[in-house]
Amino acid sequence: MALKKIIKNAFEQVYETGKDIAKSSVKQVAETLSPWDMIRNSFSEKKDSQTGQLKKTKEQMGKGGNNTPLNFDRLQKSYANQDQKKIEAMKLRLFQIVKKDEEKMMQRSQQTKAEKERTIVQEEAEKRRRGEDRKRQAAMAGAPEGKSERGTALSGKKKKRKPTEPQPAETKPGGGKQ
Repeated sequence: MALKKIIKNAFEQVYETGKDIAKSSVKQVAETLSPWDMIRNSFSEKKDSQTGQLKKTKEQMGKGGNNTPLNFDRLQKSYANQDQKKIEAMKLRLFQIVKKDEEKMMQRSQQTKAEKERTIVQEEAEKRRRGEDRKRQAAMAGAPEGKSERGTALSGKKKKRKPTEPQPAETKPGGGKQ
């Protein structure tokens, strides 16, 4: 119960202060921009009331004292300094981006060169291997290949088999099914 009273009291206080602020702000606006005074001054021949109002506003502005006059030259210099720092940071960032791109391009070109060299070396090695294979085949062409067949028991001559001819399957004695 005590907590509810505290909360209720707090809300009541906020409500009351809000009312007071609303009333005082309306009074202040009415004093500064009083339509009746404006109408009265527009029809009156005396301009004293206007000068009085101007004096009041000048006094109120002079009483402020919380504000310091702005030094525009100093502000412009500080903004220019901030802009210069931002420009330098952007230049540095742009330089780094361009440098990274150049490095990537250099790496790509080096990789392509290395790849081309590798393929050339592989092609040359393949050509050498093919040439060596041809030489071996040419050297072996003169030598008999495969088994020579014996003729009949009476002929006594051995026939050479042509390398393009298929060779018959070899049979071993006792290698059949059992």
